[in-house]
Amino acid sequence: MTHRISTTRAQAARITALSAAAGLGLSLAAVAAPAWAHDSLISSSPEAGEVLEASPEEIVLEFSGDGLTDGQGIANVLQISDAEGENWEGETQIEGATMSTELPEELPGGEYTVAYRAVYSDGHAEEQSFDFEVAEPAESESPSASAPAESSENDDDAASSPSGQATGDAADGDAESQDSDDQSSEDQEADVSAEVVGYSAGVPTWVLVAGGVVVLGVLAAVVVTVLRGRSKRRN
Repeated sequence: MTHRISTTRAQAARITALSAAAGLGLSLAAVAAPAWAHDSLISSSPEAGEVLEASPEEIVLEFSGDGLTDGQGIANVLQISDAEGENWEGETQIEGATMSTELPEELPGGEYTVAYRAVYSDGHAEEQSFDFEVAEPAESESPSASAPAESSENDDDAASSPSGQATGDAADGDAESQDSDDQSSEDQEADVSAEVVGYSAGVPTWVLVAGGVVVLGVLAAVVVTVLRGRSKRRN
């Protein structure tokens, strides 16, 4: 009977010791857990995979923990590069748990990579990256749509240009030359008509004929008068 009681007490002592050891282990794990968990990126602007309609003015990363620090001479770095590997970032700024950099100029449309190295408050450094995209600008109006308007403007310019005036003057000259030729043809037709009806280029023919008749009549009268005078003298 005494042996059974001793055995039971020994088993209870073992169970109590194991429970105490287990509780102590859990307590130590709970205390050590914060030291094992490192800080991490909790937000960014722009976000990973985001497509922006326009270029951002700056890149901002927000981390968990008490703030970033320089551990063992390792610097916090924030870089932005395009598909060709060209860098676009400015100076890296650290304020508490925030890392940022301003962009010196607008980003053209395309894909970009944000690469960073963060040194957390416990001295642990982490290097990570993510991508975002800037949308390509909308295409402008096609040249074919504005071609008719430009053609009309070119026609107006040509009409008002010196060459256009020269063309107009040449057309006027041709018209005047044509009018002159038409007038010359009319004059020639009038001359032909005058010859047909018995007219000369200067005095009409009938005037010349009448004048000749008058001259002959006068001469005949003079001859008759002279002959009569001689006849009287003889008598």
